[in-house]
Amino acid sequence: MARLTSLLTLFVVSSSVAIASLPAHAQEGDMFPTKTAAQHRAKHLQCSGVFQMGDQWMPCKNFNAYEKAIKNEK
Repeated sequence: MARLTSLLTLFVVSSSVAIASLPAHAQEGDMFPTKTAAQHRAKHLQCSGVFQMGDQWMPCKNFNAYEKAIKNEK
């Protein structure tokens, strides 16, 4: 039972670290409190859609699309 608890704890901590590291590659200021603001930024980045990251919104349909868009930003 203790081993199972340890494994579950490790899984939860690892998952939290993986999720928390996603916005690390986001450009400063690309997380918005409203969906509308993220949609405006998506239009500027020439990507479609928005996605939620916790209680914030980010431009593009997902994080992979966002990373591609910021690499192409002029």
